[in-house]
Amino acid sequence: MATRFDSRARFRLATDFSCPPEADTIVPWDSVRFQAGADVALQPGGKLLVQAHGLYEFVVSADWALKTGLDYDLRQLGLRLQRAGQPDEPMEAHQRIGFFNTPGSDPPRLARWQGSVAEIDIPHRATVGFEVTVAPAGSVEAGDMAIASHTKHNLQAMPLEALRALIVHAKVVAADTVSVSFHNPSIAEGIHLRAGFVKVLALSASHLRGVSGDAWQVIRSASQELAPGDRVYTTIRHKVPGTVLQTTFSTYLQADRLA
Repeated sequence: MATRFDSRARFRLATDFSCPPEADTIVPWDSVRFQAGADVALQPGGKLLVQAHGLYEFVVSADWALKTGLDYDLRQLGLRLQRAGQPDEPMEAHQRIGFFNTPGSDPPRLARWQGSVAEIDIPHRATVGFEVTVAPAGSVEAGDMAIASHTKHNLQAMPLEALRALIVHAKVVAADTVSVSFHNPSIAEGIHLRAGFVKVLALSASHLRGVSGDAWQVIRSASQELAPGDRVYTTIRHKVPGTVLQTTFSTYLQADRLA
């Protein structure tokens, strides 16, 4: 049987919202997106006051603002139920009806290069190498991480002793620039590396700690039997100053009365 909504209301933020780190903070919903029925009423400070007995569900959607270099730890989004007659504090005394932890950042940015290289002879205790420009531009800086591989660095293309001895190294030496080197520490007659294909992968690891351009988070409560005077509210918690919950159509608190 299809779900029946006796009423539905959605509330938003008029402006972007930020709060101090390391503290549970109530989201101050202050704008009505739409509302059918008078089962809930938005209160100053962001809580929803239940005005009619019924069965309710709640949805919270959070669209976190892009903050390059700031988002590198957990963020928490929650829903709490404050029964009629309960004081505002302590918050922990209110029933938790929805809760979700999410990493605050996307993975490190990746940049790549690949191409054919000519054969290389590496004398004993010598290092031979070259620099490449990785893409997309602006992804890595000096001090970030990089790895490289050569398609002819395998047992079919070189003697076992040379294969084990050859050291392939890559490091980011400047913006979008990776130095790839081949070092022969022990083979007296030198190592011959045949022409092949080199792949380079660079990762932002030291200067960039993550981005949140796609940080969209949704939680939904289970069905709750509520009575007049009950209150429902949203909490957020984060660890990084500057974290922002932005006011878009993807940031809202929705209340559905099912019966």
